[in-house]
Amino acid sequence: MAANIERLIETIKSLSAAEKFELARRLEETGVLDDNQSWYWTPQWQAAEKEADEDIAAGRAYHYDNVDDLMRSLRARRKQASE
Repeated sequence: MAANIERLIETIKSLSAAEKFELARRLEETGVLDDNQSWYWTPQWQAAEKEADEDIAAGRAYHYDNVDDLMRSLRARRKQASE
């Protein structure tokens, strides 16, 4: 079962944004996908997901373990930008 799901995921990943949206529409139509999840498959959201994946792959994303670390980083960047 897991192998089938992995193959299905890979197939879905290869679809265009328009095809993913159509797939989501049909899954929603048949009751397989809850309509409150269909936004994820819109072309606009998929484009943003692709951009985020590219940013992460290029090292243009940050991870913080807590809000305090995030705030320290933001303050340091703001200070660095003002110098």
